[in-house]
Amino acid sequence: MTINNQKDEKISDQNQTKKIMDRKIEHLTIPLEHDVQHSKNYFKNIKLIHHPIPDIDFEDIDLSIQFFDKKVSAPICISAITGGHPVSKELNEILAKAAEEEDIIMSVGSQRAGIEDRALLDSFKITRDVAPHIPIIGNIGVGQVSDPNFEINDFYECIEMINADVMAIHLNVLHELVQDKGDISYKPFQENFKKIRGKYKIPIIAKEVGTGFDPDIALVLDGLGFDGYDVGGTGGTSFAAIESKRNNFDNQKYTRDPADVFKEWGVPTPVSIVYVRNVSQKLIIATGGLRTGIDIAKSIVLGADIGGFAYKFLQSAWQDRKEKSIFNTIKEIRTLKNELRTCLWLMNEENIISLKGNRSKCVILGDLYRWLNQNG
Repeated sequence: MTINNQKDEKISDQNQTKKIMDRKIEHLTIPLEHDVQHSKNYFKNIKLIHHPIPDIDFEDIDLSIQFFDKKVSAPICISAITGGHPVSKELNEILAKAAEEEDIIMSVGSQRAGIEDRALLDSFKITRDVAPHIPIIGNIGVGQVSDPNFEINDFYECIEMINADVMAIHLNVLHELVQDKGDISYKPFQENFKKIRGKYKIPIIAKEVGTGFDPDIALVLDGLGFDGYDVGGTGGTSFAAIESKRNNFDNQKYTRDPADVFKEWGVPTPVSIVYVRNVSQKLIIATGGLRTGIDIAKSIVLGADIGGFAYKFLQSAWQDRKEKSIFNTIKEIRTLKNELRTCLWLMNEENIISLKGNRSKCVILGDLYRWLNQNG
């Protein structure tokens, strides 16, 4: 290779790194500055049934759960938010410190950036550095696993990067389709995943990112050996809506921006929970539109094990970054715990296990009832 070729390759790598970093920071700032939430949140169609005289003491209610081989204080997960940017490192440090103090689960954002550029590793590594005890979920994309040139060692690097307890493979096909130069070929996925599953015993979760699950794919993924699901349905942040706010030159060749047209596409989170639970007994994390501890309780009644939050913790961590604290994130976690404990008390349930899948504890109304009555 000539010196000029080496320089060109270095410049190309630097440009790719800058592109990744720019995208990472836009994925943080756009949800904070614009309304990119789905227009309808189906959790509003679920009503929990009140019990007038609880026969358990409020403080005796046990929120703790087992998450694979670790016990945590509550069924709360800080969902995948970020990584791969200096600001991401600050946010991940805040989130991990708060999660460690409150003993809950944390996920990191896509680790692709850390694999492709070693200079970005610290934005992920910081999570385990400051949170040595809690369960941390690693994260790689279906696009990377589907790459014909996928190297199985990349999966191991993601595990090692944060000493992950669990790995997630995020299924973001709509996002990739409407994103500039996204991955849009997934045929090799199953064969590549079989190689991963055959080599690594770590629990692996299939993670959606705002478009939800149908029961058919849950059956397929169960058969491939996935250990759980993050159902990530509609109701919260729309990544297509985020892309509609970015300068995506690929989409400008159409009379309508695909990112804008498809921003409401997907299966609602409550429906996704029921779809998956109807065909699988494996772990379910409910994400997509959860905003309070009441939404965690609603998710658990439908059959989920854990409630995950990204947007609420992005807001709290962003404020903490300005204030150089973890106060707001700690307060948000404690608020969620109090709301969930209050739900259990008002429903006369002493722990999470007794609530899980107990559909007699809720009434389903409106459009959600129609969704489930037709297909659920």
